[in-house]
Amino acid sequence: MTQNAIITIFIFFISALVSQVFGQTVDPNKPVIVRGDVTAVSSNSATLNANGKSVIAQFSEKTEYKKVGPDLNLRAAAVSSLSDIKVGDKLIVSCLIKPDGGCNAIRSYLLATAELSAQKTKEASEWKTRGISGKVEAIDAINRTVTIKVSGLMSSQSVVVSFKPNAEFLHYADDSVEFADAKPTDFLGIGVGDMFRAVGDRSADNSAFTAEKVLIGSFQTIAGTVKSVDAGKNEVVISDFASGKDITISTSKVTTFKRFPVEDAERLAGMQAAMRNGGAPGQNRGAGAPPAGGRAQGGQEHAGGRPGGQQGGQRPGGAMGGPRGGVDEMLDRFPTITTADLKVGDSIAVSSTRANATGHVTAFKLLAGVEPFLRLAQVSTGGGRRNQGVDGSFSIPGLDGNGF
Repeated sequence: MTQNAIITIFIFFISALVSQVFGQTVDPNKPVIVRGDVTAVSSNSATLNANGKSVIAQFSEKTEYKKVGPDLNLRAAAVSSLSDIKVGDKLIVSCLIKPDGGCNAIRSYLLATAELSAQKTKEASEWKTRGISGKVEAIDAINRTVTIKVSGLMSSQSVVVSFKPNAEFLHYADDSVEFADAKPTDFLGIGVGDMFRAVGDRSADNSAFTAEKVLIGSFQTIAGTVKSVDAGKNEVVISDFASGKDITISTSKVTTFKRFPVEDAERLAGMQAAMRNGGAPGQNRGAGAPPAGGRAQGGQEHAGGRPGGQQGGQRPGGAMGGPRGGVDEMLDRFPTITTADLKVGDSIAVSSTRANATGHVTAFKLLAGVEPFLRLAQVSTGGGRRNQGVDGSFSIPGLDGNGF
């Protein structure tokens, strides 16, 4: 379970121990819980930002100080002191409310930001070095295994994943790829087509994997030609490559917003074509390859984009099938763009939520400049567009297998 999720559960647990909510009328003789980020510390107090309110926790010789480790185990809380509290730390204080709105602290639980950051860094490294990522192809409920398709820059591999007895399962929220929003689930929460990430141990030949931590996302991958752009609303309407229907895409939550430079897209699509034709990367493109400098149907070429687009989205490591390096490093050096950089006629591909009742989807990852990959799919399927979905007809490095 992620640190943000654990902290949230921890805070709710503590809050449930009291019946009064700070800010309402309270009994001055009954302790309440005040929690927040430390904004200032003095020799006998700490100022907290508690849900937007500034509260001064007043300490005395009777205050009991506790420090909770990265495992957030209350029973294992260590003895602490006022000197351990630093600006930026998280503090949970049991206190008696004073007439002026301050609080006389009875007990203080410290969640040190430095320790939490160190734990987060450690976990991120673990997801990168011991991680795997792909799309669920099959589920074996009897043997309690799943088969996932792990995609790299130029090839893919099917891997059978089993689970340790104490494996932890989390499922992304339908409208978010933030770990703090992920909810606990179990093996039964996995579905065919889901995006799948895990930490664990791989077999010597990389054909099997034993998971101990699992993240699941019920997302989809779609691609199409831009028909209109509303930068103010962070919305794009595309003609879906698979169905030909119009789809409205919200880009407000995109965490990876990149454009393939023309040369890179042409080169990678050419390598894919060579491999499909039985050749090796770097050989002549062959009949299935897109011609250099060409366009997808209705597509336009744009080689660059403005830096400073939407980024963020905290996610563990960058692994897709293990220490990937190549895919992540490739995307990192590509131009970062914004919704305003998209133009009518551009071809884009996104990882997104399923469509809601109005047909809208929310994108979490958006790649522009994908015309060569769509041309390759069209050529490989005889030029047809309908019923040639993303999963079955083409591969876009950095988008296949998701990589959240």
